[in-house]
Amino acid sequence: MRLLSLFLALCAVVDATSSSPLISPPAFVKTQRVAEVPRGGDEATAEVAPSVFNLVNNVAGAGLLTLAAGMAKGTGWIPSLLTCCALGTASGHTFNLIGESCRLTGEGSFKGVWSKTLGDNTYVIDLIVALMCTGASIIYSGILGDVSKELLSAVGIETDRSKNILMITVGVLFPLSLIKNLSALAFTSVLGFASIVYTVLFIIFRSLDGTYGLLGKFIVDDVIKKPDFSKSSLLNFDFTTLVLMSNLGLAYIAHYNAPTYYREMRDKTQFKKMVMISFSILTLLYAAVMAAGYATFGDVCEGNILLNYHPSDFLSTLGRVATGVSILFGFPLAFCGCTAGMMGVAERFDVKTVLNNRTGLIATLLALVTYISIAVPDISLIVGVVGAAMGSLIVYILPALIYTKAVALNHGKGSAEYKKSLKNLALIPFGVMFAILGVGMTVKESLDK
Repeated sequence: MRLLSLFLALCAVVDATSSSPLISPPAFVKTQRVAEVPRGGDEATAEVAPSVFNLVNNVAGAGLLTLAAGMAKGTGWIPSLLTCCALGTASGHTFNLIGESCRLTGEGSFKGVWSKTLGDNTYVIDLIVALMCTGASIIYSGILGDVSKELLSAVGIETDRSKNILMITVGVLFPLSLIKNLSALAFTSVLGFASIVYTVLFIIFRSLDGTYGLLGKFIVDDVIKKPDFSKSSLLNFDFTTLVLMSNLGLAYIAHYNAPTYYREMRDKTQFKKMVMISFSILTLLYAAVMAAGYATFGDVCEGNILLNYHPSDFLSTLGRVATGVSILFGFPLAFCGCTAGMMGVAERFDVKTVLNNRTGLIATLLALVTYISIAVPDISLIVGVVGAAMGSLIVYILPALIYTKAVALNHGKGSAEYKKSLKNLALIPFGVMFAILGVGMTVKESLDK
């Protein structure tokens, strides 16, 4: 379920690394559709409605399974919902800034916009791609370990999460990651969308049917943690809210795909409208899942909300199966961004040992991903750190810098348009503060736990 759920979306950025387009990976964790490099003769034919569907489909699920856990750190109901709405609004605004930058510079890819506004050091983009997709891959790997352990336990086979991750990596993920033509995995985009729709409906349904209430049928046997609402409040807002903000930071990352959506729209004056509708839908979706998950389990919400549900809950078992299958085949789509990013950096610095040994690079990166996913059993920690660090950079800092530079190039620094654009620079100190405090608080909460 493109959950990760679970950003990364993370992988949303391979337009910065490849001259040939890749197919769209499911957005479990924050992965977004892999942005495409413009090709000669491309026709802009997309209308508003299909673009809205595609954008929501590509983004939804990023960090989705961790939102209730973020709220469970101590943020009250009203601040949680307001934070979700505020970050959704800000993310939509900066997504639109990237589209506007494309209009001003005449570029149709993120790498092209970067080159026009921030210089030719585009290897930085390759590095960002690698970091983002590494974070996404770690989250995918961790979810596979969680899901496989729960599913095997449900049929009476007790296994170790770490061993499961190792076996899945060696037996499945490594061979899949060696595939050069990923078009055969295009079906996972549809699979991911169906999975996330099911999971959202399931989480909301279980929050309403009473089966996880204090006397519910899945609670009375003491197999799972009982719901606890001792921290629940209406208005509490403190440093713990940074954890929720970090999770949401990953959930809203889509900005590397903004040039692709702008380029493909037939009527580019409708781009802003498309973005507003898409991020409104995403905000409502995230708010509903966050609230439903917390209303079901309260303060004991796990970093992966699926782990809270009873092993004998057939509906939750279906959710785990859908998540596991979708992520299993979506992993190489995320991991390819990591490989491509590192190859781009190696090419810039002419590191021939990397350029001439793709298999060795894949094995090394996959070993790193596997080690971290085993060493950090709580995926919400990875989601929070990636969301705070990369979310602040990609959602707030870079769009503001690129847009103001684009306006200056197009209208001049003495123009009224440029002076008006400068207000967006206020996002930069916010992004820096968010990155530092968000990462710090996420790590602190994890260590305390």
